[in-house]
Amino acid sequence: MPNLKFKRLLILSNSTKSANQFEFSETLNLITAVDNSVGKSTLVKLLFWGVGCEPTLDTNWSTTDSKTIVEFSVETENYIVKRYKNQVSLKINDSDFVDYEKITGEYSKKIAEILEFKALLPNRSSGLMETPPPAFYFLPFYIDQKRSWSKAWDNFEKLEQFSSWRSTIIKYHVGLLTPKHFELESDKAEKKDTKKVVQTQIDRIETTLEVVEEYIPHITNATTEAKEFEVLTEEIKVDLKKLQEEQEKILSQLTSLNGDRVYLEQQQIITEKIISELDKDYTFTIENIEEDEVECPLCGVVHENSIINRTSIMTDKSQAENQLESIVTELDKINKKLSNSNINLNKARESILQINEKYIINEELPVTQEIQNENSEKSDDIEHRDFNFNQIIENIAGNSIKQNVLKDKIQKINSVETLKKDIREIGKEQKGLITLEDIESINSSFSSIFSDYIELLDAEAVNISSIDSPLDYNKVIKEGGAAEGSRAILAYYLSIFTMVEEYGNEVKSALVIDTPNQQEQSDTNYEKIVNLLTNRTSKKTQILLCAMENEHLDQFKKKAKVITLTKDRLMLKSEYERVKKVFDNK
Repeated sequence: MPNLKFKRLLILSNSTKSANQFEFSETLNLITAVDNSVGKSTLVKLLFWGVGCEPTLDTNWSTTDSKTIVEFSVETENYIVKRYKNQVSLKINDSDFVDYEKITGEYSKKIAEILEFKALLPNRSSGLMETPPPAFYFLPFYIDQKRSWSKAWDNFEKLEQFSSWRSTIIKYHVGLLTPKHFELESDKAEKKDTKKVVQTQIDRIETTLEVVEEYIPHITNATTEAKEFEVLTEEIKVDLKKLQEEQEKILSQLTSLNGDRVYLEQQQIITEKIISELDKDYTFTIENIEEDEVECPLCGVVHENSIINRTSIMTDKSQAENQLESIVTELDKINKKLSNSNINLNKARESILQINEKYIINEELPVTQEIQNENSEKSDDIEHRDFNFNQIIENIAGNSIKQNVLKDKIQKINSVETLKKDIREIGKEQKGLITLEDIESINSSFSSIFSDYIELLDAEAVNISSIDSPLDYNKVIKEGGAAEGSRAILAYYLSIFTMVEEYGNEVKSALVIDTPNQQEQSDTNYEKIVNLLTNRTSKKTQILLCAMENEHLDQFKKKAKVITLTKDRLMLKSEYERVKKVFDNK
């Protein structure tokens, strides 16, 4: 498995005229200080921030308006990423920098390609699969000082841009989902999206058919098929041919526009209801729920009631309001088109009425008004049935439209059934990618590795009997408490890291651990933690360890590159000019 290794971090603030740079060993690195507030955590956070993640940085840092350069390697390939705010530039080996205006999208795809990270997640709006930002790759490789020791898989901010992502991402990292799974999932999502579009078209066709039935007149005992025009005189056919085609075109437009209008009016009602419900949801989370979590009364799942989740409700409302605005705008356009079509239809009808005054249709034979007058005495005993051409032509046009629409509907229904079948087949193929035996083997391996780490860290008093899978992270957090619980959490993270190494389908990143001496570990237990990190991890693994000066770090310190931060904190004015030249030359 290829390895990602951080080589250098450069930080520059033009506003404060300060900067710094840090180089890292390919194996062990210790970031330490005498004072606990000089920037150890910020240093490693900036490594992740620099490559496109969103670690929690305090407001004091954000006011420095800083930019970073992160240099890293994957085997023999070298990469440089420059970041300022959300703008990033990527350089691969000796090629030129490629600029990206944002983290998501093309930059995320390129980084995922470099890191062989094949996981995809569904876009909240479209449902189509997309490459998530780099944070989703780095999740198993970073233990944050504040967030990670109390909640697993929560190292970075802005992760909730995707819904229900944890299970998918965890499974991919530990080998329970393969890259092929996501190829198929993307294909399936596209087919689902197509099916949704076609189903919407079918719904519109249903509305159109209703409009046709209501809009087009029906004539009893009238000639309603186009082929019956063959019995009309050549003179009538010449007069009516263009008018028939014109009116059929106008009626087709009218029925289609009316169908769209009815459909959009239905969507307007639905969207207005959604906005109203989201307003109620937001008010409820603010006024009625004081806790940070709320349990679903139906399924028992615990959901967050955080600021992020409440913001998500308001984001959904904003999206719904934008959709409503689009619907209203589209309705206005359709109503204007309907008005114009009705004007054109009335003009066509007036032309037909002029012809209607000239001709009469007999059920047996079409004749001109003049011929009828000449033979009136001879035909007194013959019953004549007079029809209005306008009604006849509208009826013909309506039937023609109806037949075309019904044909289109049948084709679309067949298309939906084909898509449903394809989606089912894709689902079956996905299930066959990982067998039940594979799942049991991977979960069994996790349990074994986790138990070993629990023993090595002397956390055996923690009840791990119900922790059978990498997905049981919440159980680890619940069982954890004080010093021993923190060691159990560390055992879980190290187990995931080992699982990625054994079963993962991606580049293995450096392991970054921020302050393992949580809950004031005893000297003996802290020594066990340091010993494990020093001697029981792979020789190919790069480790960046943040910790306060402590004699129990000596064995790690002897093998590590040591970065000691002083009371001047992370940024130094003395380094500004030197680091600025590096930024200017890259």
